[in-house]
Amino acid sequence: MKLIPITTVLAALVLGGGLAAQTAEDAAPPSAEEMQAAMTTPAAFAERAASANRFEIQSSELALELSQSDAVRAFAEKMVGDHRAAGERMTAAAGEEGVTPVEALMPDHQSQLDNLSGLAPAEFDAAYLAAQLAAHVEAVTLFEGYANQGPEGALKTFAAETLPKLQEHRAEVEPLAQP
Repeated sequence: MKLIPITTVLAALVLGGGLAAQTAEDAAPPSAEEMQAAMTTPAAFAERAASANRFEIQSSELALELSQSDAVRAFAEKMVGDHRAAGERMTAAAGEEGVTPVEALMPDHQSQLDNLSGLAPAEFDAAYLAAQLAAHVEAVTLFEGYANQGPEGALKTFAAETLPKLQEHRAEVEPLAQP
């Protein structure tokens, strides 16, 4: 499937393509082991999913401020609305399992947001769309894995119910992210 190599290139551009100086530790996306752990434990899944969700909201709010493109602004509005609703559902599901995700972004998400915040409006749209594509590829992987491998409970149900919307978002951003 061509999506993974394109996403890898896009993620490399967002995470380390000269947008801003950063440490490897801050910029590193989750390792296979971290993603596997997030797919099988409620606390790890909730933490990673909540951070990814907050990143998509905060970067989209930034897009609403900086983007000059109607298509990008429309996508960003949809992301803010859909991901706020998903965040509320996830908080409720996590609470049912006795899990409270932290409010802060994980270091890799914070680094990406910092990179986007430092861009001029003329550079912003391409970087934002690349970040959203990479974020949705990550989210689909995370949610798909947890829906298939996570323990039974409210978070697994949430992951399975939310996955189609994340797949829809990924499909919607793919053509927007193409140069």
